[in-house]
Amino acid sequence: MVSYIVKKVLNNNVVIAVKDECEFILVGKGIGFNTKKGSSVPENTIGNVFVKQSSDKSKFDMVLRSIDRKIVGISEEIISLCENELGIKLNSAIHTSLPDHINFAFTRIRKGIKIENPFLNEIMVLYPREYKLAQKAFDMINKNFDTKLPRDEVGFICMHINAAIARKNVSDTVEYTRKIGDIMKFISVILNKDIDKSSLAYERTVTHINFVLDRIMKKKTIKNLLLDSIKKQMYNEYGLALKVAIKIESLFSVKVPEDEVGYLALHLKRLKEL
Repeated sequence: MVSYIVKKVLNNNVVIAVKDECEFILVGKGIGFNTKKGSSVPENTIGNVFVKQSSDKSKFDMVLRSIDRKIVGISEEIISLCENELGIKLNSAIHTSLPDHINFAFTRIRKGIKIENPFLNEIMVLYPREYKLAQKAFDMINKNFDTKLPRDEVGFICMHINAAIARKNVSDTVEYTRKIGDIMKFISVILNKDIDKSSLAYERTVTHINFVLDRIMKKKTIKNLLLDSIKKQMYNEYGLALKVAIKIESLFSVKVPEDEVGYLALHLKRLKEL
């Protein structure tokens, strides 16, 4: 039986190995400890395997040449953690995008540049399972490196995980999150008040707008049985909800149905009463 042969050790838990002329990233507890190039890897030490496809190989090799192998190693441990907890294989692009991002974050910190994530609250609400994984990733990174990441980095790591799950570009996740944040800022302006982003009403509004967009994209319709009474009894909030609907339409190039506008008015009323 052909064994995996170590080509490079990234850290105690991650190695790059060769088998049948193909390259693999192997993750397992202690798999790289006291391991040398050319040694075989016992099958029982392997927890997760990533096959380096030819389309990804050149990008990953570039990452290995330009980024500290310790950063690449912790990235692979994070990816393995996510795949094991989610029960899925992530998009292969994360094997290059995540170490690149972590390396960039470290570089900025060393230069004294403050890292801030203006959409952290929205990210926490929009991607709760990814955020929990990102928190674990954040702890793993700060435990293993002298340079410490700020808490805002959890949000950025979260968006990388979300993009890998959805098999889309990280920039798409960033752009979607930014637009949701812009809508919430717009709501704050038209209500003429600073809204507590940690409040349940704020979280519910973000979640609701996300669901509205999901229904519209999937061409699903809902009937709002309260629509007529909302228009009569909450005409102020309904008028503001129309403005929010126009903002959504402008940012996402969609048409918000009247029934959805009615539900938006209910959320605006809750936010006004904070």
